Amino acid sequence: MHTLLRTLLPVMAAAALAGAGSAHGRTLAEIRNTGELRVCVAGSSADFYRTNAQEFARYLGVPARVENLPSWDAQFVNAQGVVQRDARYEAAPLASGRCDLYPNDLHITPWREQKMVLVPYFSTRNVVVARPDARTILRSPDDLAGRTAAVQAGTAYEGWLRSYNATNKNTPITIHPLPTAQAMQAVAQRRADFTVIAAESAFKWVRDDLDNLDLLFPVGELTQVGWGISPNTPDLEQTLSAFFSQSRRVGSGLDISWRNKYGVSLMEYQMYSASFDTDHQWRDLLVTWGIPAGSALAGLLLAMAFWARRLHREVARHRLTVQALRESQQQMHDEAARGQAVSDLLRGLQLVDSLEAFGQVTLRELARHLPLGQSLIAVVDGSDQRLQALAHYAGTAATPSQALADFPMTTGLMARCASTAEPVLVEAPGPQYLRIRSGLGHCTPASLLLVPIRHAGQVVAVIEMASTQPLTPAHRELLAALEPIVATGIHRLQKETASAPPHTDSHREACC
Repeated sequence: MHTLLRTLLPVMAAAALAGAGSAHGRTLAEIRNTGELRVCVAGSSADFYRTNAQEFARYLGVPARVENLPSWDAQFVNAQGVVQRDARYEAAPLASGRCDLYPNDLHITPWREQKMVLVPYFSTRNVVVARPDARTILRSPDDLAGRTAAVQAGTAYEGWLRSYNATNKNTPITIHPLPTAQAMQAVAQRRADFTVIAAESAFKWVRDDLDNLDLLFPVGELTQVGWGISPNTPDLEQTLSAFFSQSRRVGSGLDISWRNKYGVSLMEYQMYSASFDTDHQWRDLLVTWGIPAGSALAGLLLAMAFWARRLHREVARHRLTVQALRESQQQMHDEAARGQAVSDLLRGLQLVDSLEAFGQVTLRELARHLPLGQSLIAVVDGSDQRLQALAHYAGTAATPSQALADFPMTTGLMARCASTAEPVLVEAPGPQYLRIRSGLGHCTPASLLLVPIRHAGQVVAVIEMASTQPLTPAHRELLAALEPIVATGIHRLQKETASAPPHTDSHREACC
């Protein structure tokens, strides 16, 4: 038995080693079988990469399980956890199946291609970002010699700086490795002269701090950017390429994600980056983007027309809603005003003990709530329907009776109102009826309104009002609300006057 174990153990160990050596990333079929896409993100834009990877996962029809790697270099480590730039191996997180995808916009460089397959996504070029006042000093790569740069370690940006120093050993650039956000802050605060970053990222940083950052000039060669996958997954590579092709359209998930991140859409950036291309690749770009963009533009115009009509309907409905709300608010305001007017009139009439005083208080309160220039109230004698002036408001007449006698035409209108028990309205009556007079001058009234005051179906008084402005329906409703109060008050005072004992001379009573 022991002999058998001693024989089998080396074989089993060799098989294990052979299995370890043949480990490879998961294929698309395996991803779909497990029902998840394992995504590993890194760097200062990890949230942006996560969003884009989730868009690809939706394209595949599986959910994304996202892991944040502890560092940028963790994408490139071997089985021993070490990055060996010159060695060829499959990056351990991909080979182990821990990660299916690096959506981290990796610059495609020869040493990285020895660790994974990088599926091209877009082209970029590194650019120099410095303070705006450095634009006159830093005009070309030659001006960077001897300066201080802050840049994220392990990136292609740092790689370009080290390549620069390799050819400028006498005046090298001093490199401070900092995360991208801190590097930008160092430049803005003058702790570093400049930084190097990809053009698409430069848009965001410069846009967010225009006072302290400026994009100066490109450096290095045009570089393709891609997403990393295992070298042994041709089906995943083909599907990812198809996803990128289908995303090159206005309004795609990646297009929107770019606009949210950088302030420019993916298509807009591609057009901009074509200016970096010295090999006339812009022709391919135009073919790739121009036709889809034209179709998208036509669709966009149709969509705009559709939404314009819909927006017009929505605006019309909104206006109706606003109008209804305003009318409701006005109605509540009018009701509150009527309630206040009724309350004011009742309070003013509490101490009134004569018809004349009653008339004065009534006209005074009406003038507080209506645009009255002049008014008159007259009671109707029950026997012969004769009008007796009680009180007047404004005007030049010394007494109510004189105010009634001065304008015989209005007297006729009051008589008609009393006999028909219906209001009489005269719009723009003209000076032949009356003129509103005051100590400051006189004018023609905007309207004359005569309102019957009815009690138990009988007209007990008529109020004539000369208004300085046309009376509104709200004014008419106010008069209707006040009518029963005035009618009841007049009827009560008339009864009290009729039942009071006749006035006698006290001296005569003493003599009899």
